[in-house]
Amino acid sequence: MKIGLIGLGAIGSMHEKNLSEGKVPGAELVAVCDEKFIDPKKYGAYRQYSKVDDLLADADVESVIVATPSFNHHSLAKKCLEAGKNVLVEKPIALTSLDAKDIVSSAAKSGKLCAVMLNQRTTPLYMRIKELVSSGKLGKINRVSWFMTNWYRPQIYFSSSSWRGTWKGEAGGALINQSIHNIDIFAWVFGLPKSLRAWCKFGKYHDIEVEDEATAYMEFDGGMTATFATATGEHPGSNRFEIAADKGFVIAEDGKLNISFFDSLSDYTMNTKYIFGTPETQTIQETFDDKGLQHVGVLRDFVRAAETGGKCAFDASEGYASVCLANAMLMSAWTNADVSFPFDDAAYAKLLAEKTAASKFRENVATDGILEFSKSFR
Repeated sequence: MKIGLIGLGAIGSMHEKNLSEGKVPGAELVAVCDEKFIDPKKYGAYRQYSKVDDLLADADVESVIVATPSFNHHSLAKKCLEAGKNVLVEKPIALTSLDAKDIVSSAAKSGKLCAVMLNQRTTPLYMRIKELVSSGKLGKINRVSWFMTNWYRPQIYFSSSSWRGTWKGEAGGALINQSIHNIDIFAWVFGLPKSLRAWCKFGKYHDIEVEDEATAYMEFDGGMTATFATATGEHPGSNRFEIAADKGFVIAEDGKLNISFFDSLSDYTMNTKYIFGTPETQTIQETFDDKGLQHVGVLRDFVRAAETGGKCAFDASEGYASVCLANAMLMSAWTNADVSFPFDDAAYAKLLAEKTAASKFRENVATDGILEFSKSFR
């Protein structure tokens, strides 16, 4: 498969490296595109374009990776599909759930594959959690709690880009940018709630417009409740994921999964004669030392699905739920009210448009920031 890459920033450069090193069998990067300067020494092996339309006019390019700032994921994904290209979009697939639905619709109309970079789904620890819940081994899920606050970012992270930390550029902060990975895992495992209430702090730790701290409470059909909290202003922060179920209790933390299995807790609670009794429990610990294939895994699945016409595990439709949840949390905070599901995508888009109209990109951009992208992954 001949691939074109749009965007040569930190993420785009990583994709170029993975493809050039042959980590994605059956794929060949043939063209790159960036509106800014393209280093001819670094990218001399590829055809180079400064305009997206020119890359899309290249008949040799069959599929495109969109690795640009979040605010143009929607428009570029549609443009690629309309040009007859398969497209893999970086996260988030769009900034609003309404636009995410539009991309899914555009892909269906074009007959081309559209996927989203949901790389955290390849993490063995999260895959194991998904298996435990989906298999029914834990029984009925009663409560879930995920405190994901180790997404720390210093001010220079925002100041070094004109668009970061603005409604116009990102349409959000901790929720739509950093923790969108974790929100995706949450929705992948448990689905969407029937309602949620969220509280956000905007610019609490940074000189930014958007949220850098958020806490949400959710209720699901069947009685499950959940809390989710994230922040980009805490250090070292934590990443603790708890699942309390009728037949088990799970704690995921520090790359370890502690699982306690027991017979039905509800039966024991109602029938035991021991006043201070607890059910017999088998506890095991599973350790996960690696992060899995991550971006390479998604790329491989994308190439396989595009070449064979098979189902893509990271289809664009999979990107809707996480954006929907992130949008719903912001909408709840803005309106100081509960949000019900199915989510009102259009109502959120209208509220965001008002925020965006009053927003502007940063005028004074710091140029002395030091980039070490490996510290980004959580």
